[in-house]
Amino acid sequence: MLLAAWPVSAAELITAFGDSITEGLCRGVCHGYFEVLDSMMDAAGRPVDIINGGLGGELTSQGVGRIDIFLADSPDYSLNNQCPPQTQYNGRRGRIILIMEGANDAIHGVSWSTTRDNLRFMIQKSKDAGVIPVLATITPDYKYNMSDCNTGIIGAYNNAIRALASEENVVLADQCNATDQDWQYLTCEGLHPNYAGDQRISSTWYSVMPPRPAITGSLLLLLQ
Repeated sequence: MLLAAWPVSAAELITAFGDSITEGLCRGVCHGYFEVLDSMMDAAGRPVDIINGGLGGELTSQGVGRIDIFLADSPDYSLNNQCPPQTQYNGRRGRIILIMEGANDAIHGVSWSTTRDNLRFMIQKSKDAGVIPVLATITPDYKYNMSDCNTGIIGAYNNAIRALASEENVVLADQCNATDQDWQYLTCEGLHPNYAGDQRISSTWYSVMPPRPAITGSLLLLLQ
């Protein structure tokens, strides 16, 4: 009989990067979808640690610079965001970065083309660092009377984001289409997701998550 035994590997590190929807607000500050996604992937047999890289109120112009925290060769997460420092991950860089920004750009009237260019810069920075970027569309916004996410102002942003994902050949998590029909049940005030919303967002990320790399290491062959 030929048996192959592989060494047990550590949990995979993933970064969730974005604004308050990522940071967490509706269920209490710093409790966002990243927690739900972490539990979901662990339960599915893919153990992960997910860094909360969200920052409430952030514009993409600010994200362009802040993303460097997560792409450094030896990251220091003590200056990450307003949440308790996640310094247990210091020195470890996420293999995948989930990018979901642009909602605050829409609220503050930043042009969709500027938002697209800023997101492109984040994608290219991630690629240059050897980190796999996954891009998301923007969810609906009823709090600021921007309505659904496929028409009007947000629709213009999302059309640009979908085109950007294609141009840059990156995976797209279409959070807009995943949440649009049910958003009234998935949020606490029209903008920030409740637990059900975090579950929907997490399921959408999970459905397009790049696969874990093949396990490498010493192969132990046992011949009987």
